[in-house]
Amino acid sequence: MNENEEKISADPLIEKVDENEEKNSIEPPEEKEDEIEEEPSIGVFSEKNIFVNIEEADKIYHKGYYGQLEEDKIILAPVEALLLLRREKLIVKRNQEDTEAFSFEDLLKEFLKYDSDIWVKYLVYRDLRGRGYMVRIGYGDPVHYRVYPRGATIGEDTSKYLICILIEGKTFNLEDLDKVTKLSKSVRKKLVLAVVDGLGEITYYIASQVSLKK
Repeated sequence: MNENEEKISADPLIEKVDENEEKNSIEPPEEKEDEIEEEPSIGVFSEKNIFVNIEEADKIYHKGYYGQLEEDKIILAPVEALLLLRREKLIVKRNQEDTEAFSFEDLLKEFLKYDSDIWVKYLVYRDLRGRGYMVRIGYGDPVHYRVYPRGATIGEDTSKYLICILIEGKTFNLEDLDKVTKLSKSVRKKLVLAVVDGLGEITYYIASQVSLKK
């Protein structure tokens, strides 16, 4: 496989790919008007996920598109829970009756037991969300996130980018890269490689598969 990769500056994420392609940029967050503060939702810790009562669906899912809706609850992925906790939109306890809540650092430590790369995944998730984009959990390694355009409606609009996180200095299987490149092509999404260095700085690349003619 031959990769045609173009380095994308960290701000904006997606710049002009070639002279004939429309410019698609993920820009810094826009200024927002002051919002009415709401009471944080209560989440219950359960190993790899956080469960929130379905009554909080309006605050958690419909307004911010965090988590997955189930019949009687919302299931938050670790990065979603960490960001909501950091933004003081969520309180996480071991059970509903518990009087003590997790701090951000304590919850991060719990998730690190199950995923040693959770901090890096959180950094990329926070960066994308901070730019105002709706971000959904991907299909599993190595497709970590699906990114929707601003103003998109989950369930009606489709994602535009697939995000694959690469950690500087950590081996990445080329077969996995070939697999995810073919996947992005088959579902008509742009594949973005988010490369995170040792300082937590993120550089984005657009990757595509190229067939050289004989």
